[in-house]
Amino acid sequence: MPERPDVARLLRGAAEGHRPDRERMLARVTAGAPRRAPRVGVGWGRVLGAVVALVVTLGAASLAVRSTGAGGGDAEPPAAAAPVLSTSARVNAGSNPYWSQSDLTVVVGRPLTSFSVELRVVAGDGVRGTGAWRTLPEEDFELTTTLTDDLLVFRWELRPGAVVPAGEHVFAGQYDHDLGARDASGDRFLVEGTGPEGPVSASGTFG
Repeated sequence: MPERPDVARLLRGAAEGHRPDRERMLARVTAGAPRRAPRVGVGWGRVLGAVVALVVTLGAASLAVRSTGAGGGDAEPPAAAAPVLSTSARVNAGSNPYWSQSDLTVVVGRPLTSFSVELRVVAGDGVRGTGAWRTLPEEDFELTTTLTDDLLVFRWELRPGAVVPAGEHVFAGQYDHDLGARDASGDRFLVEGTGPEGPVSASGTFG
């Protein structure tokens, strides 16, 4: 029977005699390896982030300007200015069957440098004045009360140098009358004044 070769010795000898071509192997590995995308440096990343933040900030500022209407056509119209003069008249709820008070409320939107108020109460039925008052300072007005056959007139005239400020003011005339419910539909008032926009006036009834 022929002698079998020593397999281990043969393999070891082949391994020792093998010299791999390193340059050729390196070239093959390099050619087959996938290429990586270049990395953005830390410095460029910060610059890019700052640019994005600036663009977002400018966009938000532009939106805010448009929403407030600065320089744009989307602004809401300004609120209408308050009227220079408005009035409301009524017979006071505290009036009774033999005495009444007529209240005139005057709302002034701008200061007035001249001003007068008249309450004209239809006379007859025992009507006679018993007093008058106003919420503005007494020393700023001259009050006159006149009774004729037809009318009881309360008149307040603003004194020279005084000013009626903007706000709500009340003028009231008080009077006796015959016993019973009194019809005030014929009673009237007149308000006249001068403000920064020129003369103003208002009139109406208590009915």
